[in-house]
Amino acid sequence: MPSPVPNTASGRTLPQVAAVLASLLAVASLPAQTADTPAAPAKDSEVVVLSPFTVSDTQTHGYQATNSIGATRSSTPIKDVPLNIQVFTKDLADDISANSQIDLERYNAALVNGNADSHSSNAIQQAYNSFLFRGFVQNWGLRDGIREYDPVDMQGVARVEIVKGPAAPLYGLAYPGGIMNTITKQVDFSHSFGDLRLSAQSYGEYRVAIDANYVGNVGNGGKFGVRVNAARVDTVDDRKHSEGSVSYNQINLAWMPTKQTEIKFLAETGLREKPALVTGGFFSHQGSNGADTPLQIAHPEIPWTWNWADKYNKRDDDTKKYRATVTQSIGEDFSVTAYVETNGHKQSDSSGWDAAGGGGSNASWDMGFANSPLGNVGNTGWVTNEAGQEVIREAFHTRSWNNTVHAYGATAVYKLDLGQTKNTITVGGNAWAEHFYSIKGITRAGSNQYIDFPISTGANPNIVPEFPGSDYYIDVGATPDENNANDYYFASWQLSAFQNRLKINAAMNRTNIKLVQHSTTPNITKVSKNSPMIGAMFDVTKEVSVFAVHSTSLFPTSDKNDFDAQMPPVTGDSYEGGFKVELMGGKISGTISYYEITQTGGSQRDPSADNRNKLLWDTLSAAQRITQFGEGTTRADLHDRGGSLGDLVAGGTQKSKGFEADMIFQPTPEWQLMISYANNDQKVTKAINTATVGQSTSGHIKDQFSALTKYTFTKGPVTGLSLGLGLQSAGRALQDYSAPGGGARYNPSTFYAETFVTYKFKAFGYDHRLQLNVKNLTQQKSYVGWYAKSGDAYAMTRYEVPSKMIWNLSYDLQF
Repeated sequence: MPSPVPNTASGRTLPQVAAVLASLLAVASLPAQTADTPAAPAKDSEVVVLSPFTVSDTQTHGYQATNSIGATRSSTPIKDVPLNIQVFTKDLADDISANSQIDLERYNAALVNGNADSHSSNAIQQAYNSFLFRGFVQNWGLRDGIREYDPVDMQGVARVEIVKGPAAPLYGLAYPGGIMNTITKQVDFSHSFGDLRLSAQSYGEYRVAIDANYVGNVGNGGKFGVRVNAARVDTVDDRKHSEGSVSYNQINLAWMPTKQTEIKFLAETGLREKPALVTGGFFSHQGSNGADTPLQIAHPEIPWTWNWADKYNKRDDDTKKYRATVTQSIGEDFSVTAYVETNGHKQSDSSGWDAAGGGGSNASWDMGFANSPLGNVGNTGWVTNEAGQEVIREAFHTRSWNNTVHAYGATAVYKLDLGQTKNTITVGGNAWAEHFYSIKGITRAGSNQYIDFPISTGANPNIVPEFPGSDYYIDVGATPDENNANDYYFASWQLSAFQNRLKINAAMNRTNIKLVQHSTTPNITKVSKNSPMIGAMFDVTKEVSVFAVHSTSLFPTSDKNDFDAQMPPVTGDSYEGGFKVELMGGKISGTISYYEITQTGGSQRDPSADNRNKLLWDTLSAAQRITQFGEGTTRADLHDRGGSLGDLVAGGTQKSKGFEADMIFQPTPEWQLMISYANNDQKVTKAINTATVGQSTSGHIKDQFSALTKYTFTKGPVTGLSLGLGLQSAGRALQDYSAPGGGARYNPSTFYAETFVTYKFKAFGYDHRLQLNVKNLTQQKSYVGWYAKSGDAYAMTRYEVPSKMIWNLSYDLQF
């Protein structure tokens, strides 16, 4: 914990001076970051009463959080809410040296982060269509209750809250599996502090970060505070040409002119980047019977760590966020908060010389070459050129996703104590609007402006020109601009009765969605829905409570068919029941529950549906069809722009059911253990293509288990030393149903382990911390391609890509 520092001759404390200097440095875009372990207020400091819209680190005990804001929109004890809620605390994030909320996901078994880049700490985005929550795909999260597209550097995060199951009554838009709500750091009025952290990782990755919080008195009893968080990172991993960077700045200002009024302002910028091809440099050739052979198998002289990424083509994510918030209390029982926010997002998946291929770069899926070969020389990627040589062929390609968002809203909380019952009523409304557009640029069909690299580790990918050739052109017509908006209005009621043994939560949300795509003829989709929730909890004893909840959800899908028609939103309907326990005076706490969720809407694939190519087929003569699509092609063979047969149509029905247990054990002040287990069964129950009924979502894992434990020595010669271990065991992960007869193919089960050693000590009046993290102790392999089998046997086994342990050494100075 930070130590008090004597006053300097100027009358200012060192933390105050450091905080002000850090603020100026961050504004000037110089480095910064830290850990968020606040000190206890000095004995003579004034106790600051938190508003009902605030959760504080003082409401956590190691890995255990006592309050949540994500469950009710006001700070409420988790044990009093009839919902399944888990929290990733700042202590947990610090212990595992998490860089963003994505690094936390392995420690709740309800979450599956498929297709994650296991080699890198620099996550550009959550893997699209591969993050599963209770078996359902979830592509966006929430940031302080507002939709969030991007990973958030942990330097600006106070905690991450997991509210399981449909939660539209709370947030208007939510997925059926639940919400992952990232809570932003804010000014801590209890004390001033500073925290500087330096770290170095394997292969030469470096990070510097600072967290500086300054608070002081202004006016007649008022308070003012500024908190600066910033980080600079040079990233690199075990792969060649993997150098990237992270830049993050966050400034929080807060003013309390009176104890009843608080005005806050947040300004934040972030930039993440790394080479585009490095995240998927596994080129492969498809063969018969499902075989898919990676280049490294055909050419064992090429190591798995090699790729053809160059210094010009960067995959990056550039973000900005500005928010103003006002909270006003009237007496002790009524509070209202209002906010207005604007944020922007620009994600470039590719902007340079790129190559497509089976499992190629993240940008390659949209290269646009599937129906437009480059003359007679074939597609990009791993190809054989006209001279009969195997090469990696690249052409210039651009793909970026851009949006600007404006949001505003207000929430009021009124507490009514009637003696026998205690009531909390929450009402509010919010509006959100987004302008979204994407840019795609490709090299024209028939162009000779491509680059061939030899299949050799001696190739130099940095010789490519920085700019495209004359045959490169921008195509935005296939992806029209969008203006998407939603507004929602909610009301919830929390009742406590029978001496707080019975708790009831009821909520209703009215959400209106408007999606506008600006193509030749604007395509407008409007949807309105009422989303109810009702839940109850009863304390069987002081230590064991039983709860049940029914809830619903609504979320617009980003899926569009081949004609850019918007697919309907995804809705969810859930029933869940279970137990919450607080045994041995809170030393053992957690939730055990069983749930069933029904999802409807979204999209499904109809192989017989018309698409652009099928309609084009209808206009061509027999000779023209052969020229356009090749001899032997039939109308039924034609795919859409995504390369799949038929087209997307409105989704059917899926069901997810399962059992979960999330527990925290803190039997002694020195030892804590967090465990999470989930058994999930997710299936399609209704679909146009009846062959898909009974199938699960790609990436689905039925059983997962994770554990994180730490022991801290508080006595003897090793006082201040902590030892920790993290584990994750995951069952086999579904990949596809392409085996004969619709049989499933899987990735093998996995087992991941990491460890950390921390030593805290005091020197020269300050608190210091040294920490060593070793990740991937088990050197868990990743998987690509499919082994070819002899004869007519179908390929069912994946190729294994080796991985290495990664160490991270950090030093932390708290002042």
